[in-house]
Amino acid sequence: MAVELTKIISGFDGFALKKMINKNMEIAEYGIYTEKMTALLPNAIYIAKASMINDNSFLSNSNFIIIEDSPLPEKLLKDNGSNILIINNDWKTTAVAEIIENLFEDQRRIGDVSIKLLQACQKGYTVQQLLDLGYQLLNNPLLLVDISLCFIAHSGGNEIENEPLWEWTLSKGYVNKEYARSVMTDDSTNESYEGEEVLVIWETGMLNHRQLVGRVLKNHRPLAYLKLLEYHQPITDCDEQILIMLCNILALRMEDTNAINSAPNALSDTFLLALLNQKLYDHAAIEERERMYGLKLYKNLFAITIKIDNRQNTNDRLYYLKRIFQNFFNRQTVIIYNGQLVILLDTMTEEMQNERELGSFQSLLEENDCTAGISKIFYHLYDFCEHYKQAYNCLNLGELLKKSERILNYDELIIPHMILSFRGETNIRNLIHPVVKVLKEHDEKKGSNLMETLIAYIKHNQDTTLTAKGLHIHYNTLKYRISRIIEITNIDFTNSETMFNIQLSVKVDNILTYL
Repeated sequence: MAVELTKIISGFDGFALKKMINKNMEIAEYGIYTEKMTALLPNAIYIAKASMINDNSFLSNSNFIIIEDSPLPEKLLKDNGSNILIINNDWKTTAVAEIIENLFEDQRRIGDVSIKLLQACQKGYTVQQLLDLGYQLLNNPLLLVDISLCFIAHSGGNEIENEPLWEWTLSKGYVNKEYARSVMTDDSTNESYEGEEVLVIWETGMLNHRQLVGRVLKNHRPLAYLKLLEYHQPITDCDEQILIMLCNILALRMEDTNAINSAPNALSDTFLLALLNQKLYDHAAIEERERMYGLKLYKNLFAITIKIDNRQNTNDRLYYLKRIFQNFFNRQTVIIYNGQLVILLDTMTEEMQNERELGSFQSLLEENDCTAGISKIFYHLYDFCEHYKQAYNCLNLGELLKKSERILNYDELIIPHMILSFRGETNIRNLIHPVVKVLKEHDEKKGSNLMETLIAYIKHNQDTTLTAKGLHIHYNTLKYRISRIIEITNIDFTNSETMFNIQLSVKVDNILTYL
């Protein structure tokens, strides 16, 4: 069983005085160099003392770890095609050999484990049997949870004491909210390094023991997480490699187990993605596929787009939230699209949710640091793409207009969206009615509140009693202000077109404060 040269070299990180590595290679064996040696194997690495090396030919195209007990002539280290690591004189050859032997032993162990895992696959081991085998191989407890962090299986968990998070999960069937939030909002544990996918993650927060979490992946999509708790003995680099192998085997087993059950969901996901990408636009074809995929929807439809605020949209977190919102709405029509969640929600009534349900939805968004955009109601699947754009625009408009609400409805943002659409055509300040400009200028010069009064008066349908109450002023004060507004602007309150233009102007003016 061979070991990569770079892995051997890394075993001496922090102790190397000098490294000259021409190429990485597989090292099949090792030995202690003696002066009697007349030939060196090209796939072996030799441990030598510098004082024993006096012939450059022995270094040519060879692999050496040299203990510098005396200075090495520079000519011996130049242009010889060898891989050489020089370490200080504090090292003994037996200690160096022990480190290399341990690496070979780890490699032999990984080879043996690979055979056992492949045999387990051939025998059709269940997920539970694979975890039991993993517990025997790693001698530390294992816990498997799905992407929503709900319990699937464990091995060795019943022996654990003084680890409340494990005890909670094993007894309740899911992790507690505090732990779920700490995992899914910690960007540092979910990033990929320079495009390389992270397969294992160390977790320490909220735990009394360290644990190594392996990601069970299929086509870069997380299926589950396998947690190895450092309980009985320290977790080694070799254990980490075995955990990764076990995750790969579990991915195959879980894929086989879920293949039949997941097929309808995969088809409906593909169908919804095709609608969003406008690859399906024929109405009859869309209705046929709706029947084919068994999408039995109520007639009232809404598109919801959910974005994660202030954090990276890692795959793990998106799939976790996908499951959370599938459970919340009790719908499978939740997909990941352009780094956000998109939900096709069908309802029996024309209200998306009642007040209590909206409150629960808002709480769930707050818990997971998310914001949702909601489209206007629609009735046909072929309109899904257009209404998705409404929900998506809600999020953009909310950010632009600095909205603090977790739920943004397109019904309430249509006019701002229309106004902002004019920005490419004209200066939207030109949309402001002269009455508004005159009153604003007057208020700024005189310190009056005529613009505020006008807005309230129109809002209350020119009812003086309601307007006075709304502004918390005396009835006569209101009448005086309205007289001043008419005197300054010559406004005609009976002209409905003027009233509409003033209301529109107020919205334009409000938008301009954010631009």
